[in-house]
Order: sequence, then C-alpha cells, then structure tokens
Amino acid sequence: MELKFITQDNIDESHINITSAEMYTEFKEYNQHMLDMQKKRWRFLRDFWALWIMNAILLFVGIMTALMLMWNGSLIYMASGTFMPCWLLVAIYLFLMIYFIGIRKLYSWKAGLLISAILVPVNLAFIALAAANAVVIYFMDKEDSSIRNEIGYPHFAQLVGSFKSFVKDGEVYGVGDGVVYGAGLQSESAEQVPEDPFAKYRIKPEDDMGMLADNDINKE
Repeated sequence: MELKFITQDNIDESHINITSAEMYTEFKEYNQHMLDMQKKRWRFLRDFWALWIMNAILLFVGIMTALMLMWNGSLIYMASGTFMPCWLLVAIYLFLMIYFIGIRKLYSWKAGLLISAILVPVNLAFIALAAANAVVIYFMDKEDSSIRNEIGYPHFAQLVGSFKSFVKDGEVYGVGDGVVYGAGLQSESAEQVPEDPFAKYRIKPEDDMGMLADNDINKE
C-alpha cells in the first residue's frame, strides 16, 4: 500500500492529525487495509495455537500409548532396553520446537518435519505427529508470508485520527466522528478559517449532518 500523507511516525504512534480531504481518504483506506491484515493475522494465530494444542494432545497420547504397550513400538527401547533415552529425545524435541518455531519463528514445514522426526524412534506412532506438524507449519508460513512485508506488521494497529478543519476549493470543511461535513464558510487556507458564530450552538444528530438547536437565537 502506497502512502502519501501517513508517515512511519504516525504508524508508530497509531495517531495522525487530519488536515485535508485527501489525507482523510488515505486515513480511511489505511484503516480498512489494517483491518484486512488483522483478519489474516488472526488466521495465522489460529494455526499457531492449533500447532501447540495439537502437540500437547498427541505427545501425551503417544507417550501413554507407548507406556501401555510396554514400549513395544519404541525403536529406542527395543534397541537399548531402557526408557531413559526416550525421555531425553522428548525433552530435545520440546526444546527445538519452542526455540525454533515458537521463539525464532522459523515457519518452515521442512524444519518442523525434521524436528518432529526426533520423536519417531520414541514411538512409531509419532510419524502421524510429524506429518501433522509439517502440514500446520506449512499453512502458518503461507499466511505469514502474505502479511510479512505489509505496512504495520505484525500488529497492524489502526490509526486514531485527530480531525481539524480543512479547506477545499475555498470551502471550509470539518471532520467529526469520522464524517466530513460542510461548515458553510469560505476561506483560502485552513489556518485562516473564519469563526463560525453559531458553532457553540451547533449539535450533531445521528445522521451527522449538523444543524442548529431549536433555541438558537441571535440576541445581538
């Protein structure tokens, strides 16, 4: 998304002072774009947490299955006759997954598959976990790649606008509650906007058109 008025400082502060109709248009388009990116980020977070929940469940089920079968499905146990190396491999697997996938954000299905392969000698049933990890990480990487180079990554915070009067074609406009309305005044620049004598009486109905209250009486 190309930006003409919104700067990096505005993005960092999540705030912008709007002083022209063009800036207001870009402000609305930017916030809509951030909303679209947030939806994609939520899909990524859905897959991210699904990965860890799935691992917690399948890792527990795989270990319990190995215990109930007296480690008959464990290549390590059948070769060594002891289960301690199995727990060591489980600990190494958890460390690598948390470090590379969780902390370093290495969203590569190949890396996930290789790390998960460490569990296969512990229990052959973990082949299913390795395949599931590769699939979920693939979709995580696909979503992350689609938003990684976008403005506002990774949080995509929308901007809060401070609205001021602005002039377009000599006519003074105001912005309030996200709606542009004509002030009925003329000026050459926003810095020289004449004071509206009825501004203090003006109210904003639900349609934001702006009108004077019934008791607006010029006693002067």
